[in-house]
Amino acid sequence: SSPFQRMQKRAERFNVPVSLESKKAARAVNMDKLKERAQRFGLNVSSVSKKSEDDEKLKKRKERFGIVTSSAGAGATEDTEAKKRKRAERFGIV
Repeated sequence: SSPFQRMQKRAERFNVPVSLESKKAARAVNMDKLKERAQRFGLNVSSVSKKSEDDEKLKKRKERFGIVTSSAGAGATEDTEAKKRKRAERFGIV
């Protein structure tokens, strides 16, 4: 009862291919089915179209909320540091 024999028995029991090449072919068929289903229901098929759609969403968001720059965050951190120093002076560093 070697591992290969066990794989063969399992493949026969579940009616699936045993060799790696046939597994790859079965996966390719599954991908084709998934692509067909995606087209049928109007979902994104390729990663390129998904990326362009994401870029479009980001562009719309930037138009709506404006571009957030890191300089706004830097001012807040300077203010926060000043507050921390004041607090440290008042209460002493623990």
